[in-house]
Amino acid sequence: MRLAAGGGVTIKVVGVLGLALLLGACGGGGGAADPAPPPVVPPLSASCEPGSVARLAREATIQAGRATELALLACGGAALAEPRWQQTAGPGLAMLAARSPALSIEPAEAGAYRFALSFKDAGGAAHTAELALEVAPAAAGPGLSVRGEPSVWGGGSLSLRAWASGLSAGELAGAQWHWEQLDGPVATLERRDEARLVFKAPTVSVDSLLRLRARLSLADGRSASDEFTLLVQPPPQPAANPLFGGDNPSSRVYPWLADGPYARALSDCIYHPGLSSSPNNLCTLSRLPLLGQQTAGAVPTVEQVMQRLLVSHDWMAAVFERFLREQDPHGDFRRMLNASTAVVIGARVRPAFYWSATGAIYLDGAYLWMTPEQRDTLSESPDPRSAYGAALAYSTPWRYVLDNRHATPAYPVAERPSRTLAALRYELARLLYHELAHAADFVPPRVQSGLAGHLRVYEASPALTASQDLHQRYPFFSQEMRALGQVLFFGAEASAQQQAYRPEDIVHFFSQDRVSDDYSYSVPAGQSVPREDAAMLVEEAMMQLRYGVLRDIAIAPQLAADASSSADLPVVWGQRGRIGEAALRPRVRLVLADLLPWLEADAADRLASPVLLKPGLSWGENLDQAAVAAGRPAALSGAQRLAEQEQGARQARERESRARAQALHKRLDLQR
Repeated sequence: MRLAAGGGVTIKVVGVLGLALLLGACGGGGGAADPAPPPVVPPLSASCEPGSVARLAREATIQAGRATELALLACGGAALAEPRWQQTAGPGLAMLAARSPALSIEPAEAGAYRFALSFKDAGGAAHTAELALEVAPAAAGPGLSVRGEPSVWGGGSLSLRAWASGLSAGELAGAQWHWEQLDGPVATLERRDEARLVFKAPTVSVDSLLRLRARLSLADGRSASDEFTLLVQPPPQPAANPLFGGDNPSSRVYPWLADGPYARALSDCIYHPGLSSSPNNLCTLSRLPLLGQQTAGAVPTVEQVMQRLLVSHDWMAAVFERFLREQDPHGDFRRMLNASTAVVIGARVRPAFYWSATGAIYLDGAYLWMTPEQRDTLSESPDPRSAYGAALAYSTPWRYVLDNRHATPAYPVAERPSRTLAALRYELARLLYHELAHAADFVPPRVQSGLAGHLRVYEASPALTASQDLHQRYPFFSQEMRALGQVLFFGAEASAQQQAYRPEDIVHFFSQDRVSDDYSYSVPAGQSVPREDAAMLVEEAMMQLRYGVLRDIAIAPQLAADASSSADLPVVWGQRGRIGEAALRPRVRLVLADLLPWLEADAADRLASPVLLKPGLSWGENLDQAAVAAGRPAALSGAQRLAEQEQGARQARERESRARAQALHKRLDLQR
């Protein structure tokens, strides 16, 4: 059957389900009348016909060099499952959302393209269809293409970017941008005059299409425009008291291995709106055991880890698997994953946290992208940013350094760079060491293999964890810093005395204590155990031991509200590699022995002694300590300043997300 699709393009659709049902109803023999055959489901088309379970939407005209969207919509308010797109003919395309209900493609060449589509309806019946698209040659003149993730749950935040091709930086310098909504459920578009559009999807009750247009107007009178079709879907029915709600909503992910041994449990237990915050409704270890229960404490294989993975895009799983195979030579991450039930990597997981409610770690896909096309699928929606600590007179910038340079350079999104697996390893490694340290703190290796199946993850925590032991044997010295932690990370109002503290006061409080970072003082009100303390010790120690990457921390004046980075702040005091401070070593030794027992007993003693940063020089000038030692401190280059800016924004998001996770632990009363 051929259906007119507009613009001279045809879509050939083969409906398989109707044929299968008719054949299944055939039978012979017996005198009784055969039961009535089930209704025939019409083949997939551009509209919902009587009996249809789904329809297909796409742009009328498809041109080379421009992104275009294909969307599968449920009919009758039902829900579809397990969509999968596959290209079967034509020049190769990047199919980055091939297991999502909507697909964005960008053909570089004109010609014929063919696709196979499969999905299941609400009753679990399988459907397949074939699509044929004819792509026209690229249009003359300035080109514009809108890129972004083409599907979202209603109420979710997302971003789109309009990209101009064939124009110089000079031509774009005076350009004007404008976004408008053409049709669909109304969305509020606040900043319409930039190449990037950030907004929240409207709430919908059925699958709906929202069509937007971006227009570029050049100073010489030329213009270009492109349209983008967004599929907005109602999220699954939320729980009365959702585990993921408020400013920490869940987003669409799926088990990487659809037929894996834990696929159903991963879908039910880890990350969806229907999960309740009632502890009794959380999954037990008999339903979804820790990886360490499956391996009996042995080093997991990469294949075993991949059985525990949920992703929003297949490329995230591919990069994560490569990372485990190529960038984990000591098996640290696989061993530490024994303390978890699952790994979630998503385009809208912002940015990362561990939660003992589920036993899973949740990672932002932004840590794994390698190509600009992969980066296009990630939401650039900013996290809610707090002004916690704005009334204080000091700041504590930090960074990771390798050979007197930023361990992770900047990758400006507007330049559409690629990066190698080695280039992303430091950021991803420190993130994994930190979040997996939390997992091992709750359920350390010494107890993992012998846990009872009726327990939930938070109930499996032993009576004495590394964090508790650390707190009892080596407590904080500075109660002033602990009180400031309430202000910096949980929004407590700063007292007059706290507002009066000068950077020199903070130097006295902090430098005499035995913590590696002021984030160690992030302890929610009403809780006594500083969980972030152990995680920060593990993170910094392992980055130095495994990669030779050192961590800088400084105390400086407060960063101005309109400043883009800490680069120009004068350093009052600071250290490179504070983790090697003699006073910290007994604490480091304790947490490494409990959380990473496979390390050599002298691992903490092999940490290098810290180097003092130069007071009076700026934070930027203190980056190259070789130049400082030679008496020729160097100002940051433009690329280095951009790296400072990007890392500062990412670091603030991380801390706020982790603080929210701690607050949720407290709300659920899951910490003991």
